[in-house]
Amino acid sequence: MGLLDISNKITAELESGLNREKIFNKHIKSAPAEAAKYAYCIASIPTPTLRKQYLTLNALLSCLLVVYAVLTVLAELPINLQEPTIFILIKTLLPLIFAYFTFRFHGGAYRLTGLWCLYDLLETILLTGVPTLAAALKLLVLFSVIVLAFLIARKVFPNLRVLGPKRGPDGNYLL
Repeated sequence: MGLLDISNKITAELESGLNREKIFNKHIKSAPAEAAKYAYCIASIPTPTLRKQYLTLNALLSCLLVVYAVLTVLAELPINLQEPTIFILIKTLLPLIFAYFTFRFHGGAYRLTGLWCLYDLLETILLTGVPTLAAALKLLVLFSVIVLAFLIARKVFPNLRVLGPKRGPDGNYLL
């Protein structure tokens, strides 16, 4: 079963009023080898109160990611088609993909978004500097995205690491 199917099933069970621990225990009884996958899916779904509390910041983050993609293209203008342009495409599409997952409030995307933007911020500062207004705006947007992504990740999804669920001191997954 894929992550999307598991997440949809767990979301439906959470909406019906089941506890996260009970959902986890129910699913790992039938598939104990996939405990990490179920723990990740449960931990990447925000509680309704946290979702409501951080909804405006999340919407701002999603919009900033779209603006960041547009500013990436503007900062690269004029595009020289004699040089490889695949990197411009990657640097444009990845923020749009992150914007989709942050719009859907998927917990696994926030830390990856922050790390990607931190990498791009350092790359932009070290390699190109600020030659144009679009590059300066891109740096400002990048900094804002990094702060928002890590803030939401820390506050809404405290039981997730960059690539999986956290474990408690007793060795059990934190949900």
